[in-house]
Amino acid sequence: MLFKNVRPQGRLTIFGLFMCTALMLLAQLPALATQSVTLTWSLSKATNVAGYKIYTGTTSHHYTTTNVTGTATNITITGLAQGQTYYFAATTYDRAGHESVFSSEASYTLRSALGAAKKTGKQFSFTVTGAIGSHYVVQASTNMVRWTSLLTNTAPFTFVETNTAIFSRRYYRAYYLSPLG
Repeated sequence: MLFKNVRPQGRLTIFGLFMCTALMLLAQLPALATQSVTLTWSLSKATNVAGYKIYTGTTSHHYTTTNVTGTATNITITGLAQGQTYYFAATTYDRAGHESVFSSEASYTLRSALGAAKKTGKQFSFTVTGAIGSHYVVQASTNMVRWTSLLTNTAPFTFVETNTAIFSRRYYRAYYLSPLG
């Protein structure tokens, strides 16, 4: 069995969040526990398959976590740390509990996307590093409910906000724009 795709959860993966107050006090809020990856695969052609097991680890071919998906052909693995490479493999099992050999291994690295924020005069900026050549969207919100897209660009790039004086509080985030849509 081969994984069809390995991608961040859904279309949006938030790599960081910045808060900018009237005094321009900046605090980066890490999103370590909220990182996830979604794995999908094709149904096995074997007629005796009762379900699938997905194995995860941080060392190639050494898996520390097992998730039983039943007959589902996708799973979202949560609680992953930025900057860490994760390795995934799958097996099928029959009704008696017999497992197949491991599938081919897939890997994914959760890249840290946001550099340190800084204030220069009336401007606020941060660097989006992420995966070089990948597209990221920078968004802002005053209430963390409604988000407005401010910029879409290819990493690495620096986002500069020159309108800081008109907001008493503003939050920023950058997310990876998946080519899969």
